[in-house]
Amino acid sequence: MKKLMLLSFMLLLLVGCNGNDSKLTFSEIHLEKASAKVKDFITQMEINEDGTGNGIYVLNGKKDKFYLFLSQEFLDKGKSFGSIDVKEEENTLTIYLNESSDIGQEDQVSYKLYEINRLKDYEFLRVFKNGKETHIQTVGV
Repeated sequence: MKKLMLLSFMLLLLVGCNGNDSKLTFSEIHLEKASAKVKDFITQMEINEDGTGNGIYVLNGKKDKFYLFLSQEFLDKGKSFGSIDVKEEENTLTIYLNESSDIGQEDQVSYKLYEINRLKDYEFLRVFKNGKETHIQTVGV
């Protein structure tokens, strides 16, 4: 009886531990909290911007995470940064980006930086801006 209860407890513990690792998550982070590698990448991308790009950059981090950087080039005139959503669909990771037309003093930021914790390596990475598929301007490793 004790062995059965111990086995049940261990199984419950293992399931609980694995449940937390199986979520695709993303969060906005501030540049001050980013690693030196991320800061260097962003600085280089800002230096290379010439006004003709789409302002969407990806930097691979550790095996289970990467960074999405959106610069001012991402925004259309009169728009501000809006919402983001990230979804997994089989072997595809899809990022949905939206601009906002509501511009307030607090919305006038010069960039957005997101850390995306992925579940696995994906065969495809798709990016949509305001419902239309677009591309990533630069991918860093």
